[in-house]
Amino acid sequence: MFKLKLIFAISILLLLMTSCNEKNTDKDIQENVTKQLKDNKKYTGVNFTVKDKVVTLTGMCEGDNCAADIEIIVNNINGVEKVINNTTSNNSTDFTLRTSVQSIIIKYPGVQADVADVNVVLRGNIDGVPLPNLMSNLAALHPKKIDNQLLIK
Repeated sequence: MFKLKLIFAISILLLLMTSCNEKNTDKDIQENVTKQLKDNKKYTGVNFTVKDKVVTLTGMCEGDNCAADIEIIVNNINGVEKVINNTTSNNSTDFTLRTSVQSIIIKYPGVQADVADVNVVLRGNIDGVPLPNLMSNLAALHPKKIDNQLLIK
């Protein structure tokens, strides 16, 4: 009787272990990768495929180290056995952001801005009234961070 119970318990344990492993199908991995990447604007230009638990990344991501960052993110998804990373970094983001920031701050005398690594640093001085409008316009550009070091007159 004891041997029968032991065999039964081992059978159930093996069945549970097998069913847990089946949750990491290519379809499940694809859904999880989509969830991880969909809300991050840096990865909107990245495409991926999943085959035999191997994720292949292609396309262009935005910002410094984004290709390495996306590989780490995908490697940490449950069930992924390997990542083939064919993404390239689009470092023109800083130039585009810098140009857009300059076109906004030109309307605010006394305000200077530096852009690096998709971050905006504001310096100089400003009248307090237009500050919320300036910050709103800059936020619409979606920088990682706006460091406001402005002196309010």
